[in-house]
Amino acid sequence: MPVVVLVSASWAAPSLPAPTVLRELSTRWGSRILTLLVEDPKDEVLEQWNVDVLPTWMRFRPGVPQAPLDEAQEERLSVAALSGLAPTGARVVLEGPWTLTRRRTGALAKHVAETEFGPNAPL
Repeated sequence: MPVVVLVSASWAAPSLPAPTVLRELSTRWGSRILTLLVEDPKDEVLEQWNVDVLPTWMRFRPGVPQAPLDEAQEERLSVAALSGLAPTGARVVLEGPWTLTRRRTGALAKHVAETEFGPNAPL
């Protein structure tokens, strides 16, 4: 099952509505997609995940990359675990490995996030 991770910060104005959008989409998606909020992350997390802009939306799938990358593809990010807050506010750790399949930076309208990260989004 894919996981949509929102990296945001309480001090970054474009990030302010993003957690609400994520919670609403999580309710809509139900058990088809897991969601995590990583708010006010440490610099180490931002560096490891190559996050330069907040908010950043990321979609991960379980496993490691299956095919070698060509020069046109963005470097694939693989992480051992994902951790953040579930829509309920509970801290969650999802053991991996996880591979990044989609990234988008900046504030997104709900319909854009739905299209690009939801259950019907391309892998």
